[in-house]
Amino acid sequence: MEINHFSHHHRLVLLDQETGTDQSPKHYCSGCEEAVEGSTYSCGKCRFFLHNKCAELPGEINHPLHHQHPLVLSVVPYGFSPRLFCDLCWRNVNGFAYHCSSCRFDLDIRCATLPQLVAGDFQKLQHFSHDHPLIFVQHIDFGKINKICSGCERGMSSPFYCCLDCRFYLHKKCAELSPKITHHTHQKHPLFLLAKPPLHDDLDHMGFVYYCSVCDFRIPIRYTFVHEHQLEVVEETSADESAKASCSRCKEPVQDSSSYSCGKCRFFIHKQCAELPLQVSHPFHLQHPLILHDGTWRKCNVCLKGNQCGYQCTSCEFNLDIRCAMHPHFVAGDLQKLQHFSHDHPLIFVEGIHDIESEEDVCSGCQEPMSTPFYCCPDCKFYLHKKCAETELPLEINHPSHRKHPLFRLAKSPPHQEKCSCYLCKKSYKGFVYYCSLCEFGFKDADAFLQTVITKIHEHPLTPFLTTNPFICNACGAGGYQFSFPYICSQCSLMFHKDCVSLSRSIKITRHHHRLSHIYFFQEKEAKERECNICHDEVNVEYGSYCCSKCNYFAHVNCAIDKDLLEEEEERSKLLASDDSTGDISCAFTVIKPGEIKHFAHEHNLLFSDRGVKNGQSCEGCMRPIATSFYYCEDCDFFIHEGCAKLLRKIRHWVSKHSMELFFYVIFHCNYCRFWNSGFGYKCDEFDMVMCIRCHEIPDTCTVERHEHPLFFDHKYEGTCCGCGFKFMGGFRCKDKKCNFAIDYRCLVLPNTARYKYDGNHSLALTIRDDHHRSQCYCDICEGDRDPNHWFYHCADCDVSTHPNCVLRSSPYVKLGKPFRYAGHDQHPVTFVKIDFTPPKCNWCDKPCRDELAIQCTESDCNYIGHWYCSFFGNILHTDL
Repeated sequence: MEINHFSHHHRLVLLDQETGTDQSPKHYCSGCEEAVEGSTYSCGKCRFFLHNKCAELPGEINHPLHHQHPLVLSVVPYGFSPRLFCDLCWRNVNGFAYHCSSCRFDLDIRCATLPQLVAGDFQKLQHFSHDHPLIFVQHIDFGKINKICSGCERGMSSPFYCCLDCRFYLHKKCAELSPKITHHTHQKHPLFLLAKPPLHDDLDHMGFVYYCSVCDFRIPIRYTFVHEHQLEVVEETSADESAKASCSRCKEPVQDSSSYSCGKCRFFIHKQCAELPLQVSHPFHLQHPLILHDGTWRKCNVCLKGNQCGYQCTSCEFNLDIRCAMHPHFVAGDLQKLQHFSHDHPLIFVEGIHDIESEEDVCSGCQEPMSTPFYCCPDCKFYLHKKCAETELPLEINHPSHRKHPLFRLAKSPPHQEKCSCYLCKKSYKGFVYYCSLCEFGFKDADAFLQTVITKIHEHPLTPFLTTNPFICNACGAGGYQFSFPYICSQCSLMFHKDCVSLSRSIKITRHHHRLSHIYFFQEKEAKERECNICHDEVNVEYGSYCCSKCNYFAHVNCAIDKDLLEEEEERSKLLASDDSTGDISCAFTVIKPGEIKHFAHEHNLLFSDRGVKNGQSCEGCMRPIATSFYYCEDCDFFIHEGCAKLLRKIRHWVSKHSMELFFYVIFHCNYCRFWNSGFGYKCDEFDMVMCIRCHEIPDTCTVERHEHPLFFDHKYEGTCCGCGFKFMGGFRCKDKKCNFAIDYRCLVLPNTARYKYDGNHSLALTIRDDHHRSQCYCDICEGDRDPNHWFYHCADCDVSTHPNCVLRSSPYVKLGKPFRYAGHDQHPVTFVKIDFTPPKCNWCDKPCRDELAIQCTESDCNYIGHWYCSFFGNILHTDL
């Protein structure tokens, strides 16, 4: 019997599928994703299976959970983006789902066909917090991405009450809370349960609260408990445990302080944090009491740092980090205050808290990023550096640059006419100024008292000078604004930006291995264009630039001094100091004798060979096949390229201004190409960045087979990748300015060929464009649409085309079959596997481990297996070898 089914583009044949044995391959229904048994429809071409009962599902139903509109049976392709979730169990839907397009309401077919729900045999509750009756659900297995209870604002679990039309959920225990209680923190009056407190801001929901209207006292119900398990008092922790443990509230280590801990789930909280008062009256905000909040990220009005725990005034959007709120000087009200001309309220002096260096929060005086110590008005979010607040400058001056009228010091410049070209408008400056309102003339107060300076960049004294015209800086070659204060050298007829007088004569940048020297011009015997090796625009050699005379390397001044490229002398000296005369620790191995080494990545000595390997072994360092000289272990199956063995332990790479160190892990995630990898990688501990060996080998200028022009890395680029169509920041652009080609790291390192498990005779070739019409472009794996302008893998012989992510997944460079220890299953060694046939179900999500990277126990009598992404996102980290 054959049928045409809307979910598949080929005819399906009815088969009698016997129950699979341990040896026979097991298949899964594309409708419900359950194992195929009994009568089943199948497509022999595509390995598509559909239960008879799934094939006979009605195309439209009227369901008691959504009585407004009928629900239409729809297909959700595997890996569909954006991901679709069932509105009842909130599991990710792959396969069939019933959908209401008007309300965007979805039920997976398991929930839609539950007998209790289909019959409409509901236990209902009319709760005071919601207009509609709530339906009671005794047991549903929720997905990993969970709904939030409207009462306690914590993740949902069964049993619960819900209104699916409104997506309103309540834990059973939250729905059945007592409407009136007496609480030990407020014994004067009883507290009444409210869905939200009076004068509540909907943008900052607290969930249900117990409230006293007489005292305006409230306790959110989620603060009546700290943790769902029993907590034990721990007076001190071991060195190893304290190095990893941090307080769930203040995020500080729990070392050397008494704390509570949970033996079941590594939960820690300082004793003083657990006993924080639920409400405080604070000197920083006397208008209203501050309520303790948990679980929502907010920025502190004083220290400008974000935290998930702190004190809050919902009426005023005022927030305090718990460290600022509980600081002894602040609580005691022992505040040093300053009445400053720039602000109506007294400013509070802040020091002795954790250091802050905020890029987005700036001083209202100089417009530079904030740092401690400082003065602030927490209510108004007004901040001044200590030096800006305490520098005593006159409020009125006579200045030689404007002799007609006196200049008055203002907190900010008055608005100018539209398209004004003065310095203040061009720079959008909002800090302190000296200003003449009659002439609409002004400048930064820091420019009012500039003096002649002696600098390293020039041999003569430089004098500040007000220019009424735009100019070009001789030091950097960039333009300057009118009504600004450049420095001039009258002897050499040179003009400098104020910032350029502090340029260094020589610098070291990440993009070049030699130091660069500053020059004011470059003489050549013949006309020749010079190109900046960073942005690859032309360098005007008549003005200043940085160059390397050894390599003929040129760079614009502003490109070379970019903070992301300029190396810090302190960091460089640390790296140089690490290679002392007693031994080169940059070397990853020690030589035992000629042809034999001891490498840090393996416990046995390795022998050198330049003969070919048998059985097609791959390198343990980079996971690529071995075809040239290599090192190997006689005792175990360990092979490594000669080049990979000679990788340095510590390097300076052009992507980072900090040193990077070589490591060897069972699995790690590259921050650049975003692939999971095994073997070698480089990590920068300063920014917690990890780079795989393939990305490490790419220079900042390169060529690729799939584009006709050279590419260069632009760390400031923001745009769309021509390979995959995703937006990205920092990537490779075409040197040809007329060409808009740009590509991210992931597409740059895609292999030229890939293997598809059902097309074993041929390799799929990476292809940059499909000439077919868009309607004919689809992926043969996920059956989703493909953009013909994006890269894909294709086999011309079999006419198979796939998305790169579908054929490669996210782990083409992970070593399979090698045992290792894993924190999530410490009873036995585990190994990485990819199972095509007879895939068992994941211990985490209960879905088949099919075609995905999985962790499996090596012991035959142990049934542990789990998707890698389930294990990883289950807060269990990988372990190295």
